[in-house]
Amino acid sequence: MEVDTFIKLNKAFQAEESPSVIYCISMQWFREWEGFVKGKDNEPPGPIDNSKIAVIKSGHVQLKQGADYGQISEETWNYLFTIYSGGPEIAMRQNIVQTDLDSPQGERKIEAETRAM
Repeated sequence: MEVDTFIKLNKAFQAEESPSVIYCISMQWFREWEGFVKGKDNEPPGPIDNSKIAVIKSGHVQLKQGADYGQISEETWNYLFTIYSGGPEIAMRQNIVQTDLDSPQGERKIEAETRAM
């Protein structure tokens, strides 16, 4: 089942001390996906849409400042991308990630709330 695979991949990501690459995913898309896999919505969410959280600088896709996003592993991104396609892909190298603890949004690993189904 799709949600079980997500939970397994996400648990492995949560256990990592400092992953070398973190992928960003739009929380708006993620919430639609979560509703679908929990059976609240009958329609799948469609392609991953990171357009609202991405900005292109110097020809590179980067995370838009203040964006509402979740952090997922490369394996989780590849899994979801294989099923839904979409993008753009936003990958951050761990050594350039800056955490703003005062930000109400921003950087957070996605909690596996879907386990309580």
